[in-house]
Amino acid sequence: MLKRNLTGILILAAGLAIGLSPARAQEALVKIERIQPEEISFTGFVLDNPQEITIEAIGAHRHSRHWIASNAWILNADTREMVWELTDANSKWKSRKLREYRDAVTLPAGRYEVYYGFFPEYQYEGGWSISKFFFGDRTKYDDESYQEFTIAVYGKGKPLDRAAVGNYQKQVKEKAAVALNADRDDLYLNQGFKLDQPLELTIYAVGEARPDGAYDYGWILNSETRQQVWKFGHRNSEYAGGSEKNRMARETLTLPAGNYVAFFVTDDSHSPIEWNAAPPYDPSFWGIYIFAKDESQKKGVRLFDYQDIPSKNVIFEFTRLGDDEFITKGFTLKKDMDIRIYALGEGRDGDLFDYGWIVEAKTHRRAWEMRYEDTEHAGGNSKNRLYDRVIPLQKGSYILHFITDDSHSYRDWNASPPFDQQKWGITLIAAGDKFDPKDVADYREEADASILARIVRVGDSENREVSFTLEKDGDVRIYALGEGRDGNMFDYGWIEDTNSKIAWEMTYRKTTHAGGGVKNRMFDDTVFLKAGKYTVHYESDDSHSYRDWNDDPPRDPINWGITVYKLSD
Repeated sequence: MLKRNLTGILILAAGLAIGLSPARAQEALVKIERIQPEEISFTGFVLDNPQEITIEAIGAHRHSRHWIASNAWILNADTREMVWELTDANSKWKSRKLREYRDAVTLPAGRYEVYYGFFPEYQYEGGWSISKFFFGDRTKYDDESYQEFTIAVYGKGKPLDRAAVGNYQKQVKEKAAVALNADRDDLYLNQGFKLDQPLELTIYAVGEARPDGAYDYGWILNSETRQQVWKFGHRNSEYAGGSEKNRMARETLTLPAGNYVAFFVTDDSHSPIEWNAAPPYDPSFWGIYIFAKDESQKKGVRLFDYQDIPSKNVIFEFTRLGDDEFITKGFTLKKDMDIRIYALGEGRDGDLFDYGWIVEAKTHRRAWEMRYEDTEHAGGNSKNRLYDRVIPLQKGSYILHFITDDSHSYRDWNASPPFDQQKWGITLIAAGDKFDPKDVADYREEADASILARIVRVGDSENREVSFTLEKDGDVRIYALGEGRDGNMFDYGWIEDTNSKIAWEMTYRKTTHAGGGVKNRMFDDTVFLKAGKYTVHYESDDSHSYRDWNDDPPRDPINWGITVYKLSD
């Protein structure tokens, strides 16, 4: 049963007789009739004085929150709150298919909107037809009983036509400090706004969400820190009427002074342009609307044009990635910098399948990685994940990686795509307004004088070698990834001197877990070598190697193999 929270509204249904009264001499204040399937009809009225109004209607006999074929309701035009609904009214059978409803409610003076929606289910029996809506599972819908659907409101007031209702809705929206009106499918809306001082705001949002994810929804970010300060989702919203997936949020929060941006996105179905299920109680306010709680403080919210990814601040962009792609890019920061990372990838149940990471070029230690728990739903299917945060990186050289698996990527989605399809991949952006492109330079590992030898991205059944010369005695750093289990190594490396004597070997006991499957092993340490010429070897067996893993890959799959570094003097 729907809760009615408006102060001063009293439903007077308890004392009413179930049957309808004889035909009235009084003319209806407003009336809706000739309702068609998959249509929502509306009108409105104004009450100059508080009064009891009477409502009479005809509708389908099956009603529940989980299955509503026909429904009618009344909204307060200013607060957007529902003040009456057909499913709560007293009723009696009119026929085997229809019920007659009669109810009364006392309303304060004000402006109201009346709605009637008919959204039956459908079935396929040699052709699409309106559902077994009246007849159960045995008989296909074969008459036009729905044409008797109607609602009439009796009282003393002023009627409003559709145009008047629409014009007033526009005025209400104009009172919002920020309004993102999502009136069709496939939208990606945003609006920047600045607060010069802390301000109490009321957020009103209507959209589509289920427990498994949100599909038409919004959020608010601090545009400088990328911190999310509010989000519309299934958990922080309530049933909005009609289909179960319609959700509504009405919340007041105080935001500190700063720059913010509000977003609202819609997927490819179910919006005011074409509902694919019963619409919400307030269909015209699909989107997000932010009001100053004290209307006189609206001027304290200043709008600005927000560019989601400022082109002048983009350091690198690897987007529109397809299946089975691997991107790598080295770069050097000439000073400490705050970097915004905007990455879209695929993940589910705590694991990511299309994802990125950054390593320090000299040590291959991870400076950043895209972890599932740090991502947000990116719209569409719940496996679309978004990472959008600012991280600090110190002066030095780094290598950026992004990898995709064999399915669900740009222009080849196997489920609903994210709202920002073209950004599938990773983009690095300099945070803040003061960015000089000269502070970032390219870094190429092959030109790094500290690398003495390198054998990486090793596949199955390979036996590779490369030589290097050490000018003087000293320590070298060896970074090697391979496969091992139960004390034995199957993919591993070793170093021989000119006499074919082993100077170092990657044994199981010398390695540690490299992430992913337990058999992924890593050696990352320094080894003393005398001056001279050496040959680095790497050998792999017939399974579990770069791009052909038979278990979860290591954290650094690109460097499956061995790299030898000269330590600086």
